[in-house]
Amino acid sequence: MTPQTLTKKRGEFRTLTACRLCGGKDLKTFINFGDFPLAGAFLKPEQIPDEKFFPMGMQFCVSCTCVQVDTVIPLDVLFKNYFYFSSAIQTLRDHFGHFAEEMIARFVKPKESLVVEIGCNDGVFLRHLAAKGVRNVGVDPATNVVATIKDPGVIAINDGFSEKVARKIVAEHGKADAVVSSFSFAHIDDMHEVMRGVDAVLGEKGVFVFELYYLGVVIEEMQYDMMYHEHMSYYTLACLEKFLGQYGLEVFEVKKIALRSGTLRFYAQRKAAHPHPISPSVQAQRDEEKAKGLLDAKTYEGYGERVHKTKVELMKLLDQLKAQGKSIIGYGASGRATIIMNYCGIDKRYLDFVVDDAPAKHGFLTPGTHCEIKPWTYVEAMAKKPDYALVFAWPFIEEVKKRRADYLKNGGQFIVPLPAVKVFGA
Repeated sequence: MTPQTLTKKRGEFRTLTACRLCGGKDLKTFINFGDFPLAGAFLKPEQIPDEKFFPMGMQFCVSCTCVQVDTVIPLDVLFKNYFYFSSAIQTLRDHFGHFAEEMIARFVKPKESLVVEIGCNDGVFLRHLAAKGVRNVGVDPATNVVATIKDPGVIAINDGFSEKVARKIVAEHGKADAVVSSFSFAHIDDMHEVMRGVDAVLGEKGVFVFELYYLGVVIEEMQYDMMYHEHMSYYTLACLEKFLGQYGLEVFEVKKIALRSGTLRFYAQRKAAHPHPISPSVQAQRDEEKAKGLLDAKTYEGYGERVHKTKVELMKLLDQLKAQGKSIIGYGASGRATIIMNYCGIDKRYLDFVVDDAPAKHGFLTPGTHCEIKPWTYVEAMAKKPDYALVFAWPFIEEVKKRRADYLKNGGQFIVPLPAVKVFGA
């Protein structure tokens, strides 16, 4: 099928000319996506004429190995009407429950300690702490998401995390025994402002624990669907050690987490206080990054070509299925879906609609490609079920298979687009 030609209006943006972590100017663009909509900018039909698109290219910093999107979009455009609710995903609810348990077991004490979370979303992590009596403060710029937090034990500040916000927290609640961040580091442009805030709020012997979707996995597994405007930066341990070192912090442990097909949890502390010994996991991670070439610009040179091959493979399959008269839906209206759909040109000519478990998205259209988002109950009510479901939420495929076992048993089939195209049924 020939991709549709869309009239694209560009929104407000600025282009990065230096690395946001180290300030280096030696930046290598290794893939250029062209003009894309924001990954989370779901819209109503009447909003289509005003939909905005923004250029997006990926840069590798030769100086510190950070990878960044070369386009910066105003914060209020990115996150004021954000549609990502962590509590909507069972895997994430379980993950944050385990994370909270570890923090209490190792670093914080109920009724005594203060935990500050950067990017608290709908409070899914902080609710676990509050249930155990741990004082907490969450900070997040997404107004509509923060507004859903109703737990009286969770204090939420609707703002971007900064030194000013950090000092306000200290004045009202004291220093933090732990500062936590799960995946928000990818969403922040001025990381130096964030680190000034961490430095201001973190107690002398406190820990700074943060989770990142790891750059190494993005590169190794062809996960270009994790590259979008909201995900401004992608990190290696190498670039983090250089960056945190500017603020007197050192990484003392690295843990691999079986989440989102490639998450690393970093544990940092004030180097001067050094309350925790350096784990062998730190050197092991350094060695792994060097061995896999993640510090070398050459590793990134062929990435665009390999990504293009995954597109060709997927579209060949979809074209074959449509030629056979098969019906296809999308599964998971996530940021990943936005990127795959726009990069590959997957719109209403391929997908009848896209299903998603988040009620907040129902009745909206997918960014750029304008497929309607419906609940799974719509599929259940259909006399003839879709022949195939293209699973954009493929990192959660095991959970999807369990939840939709009836669909598979009744002849439905799932298409997984990455890291390699696969089709399977019951």
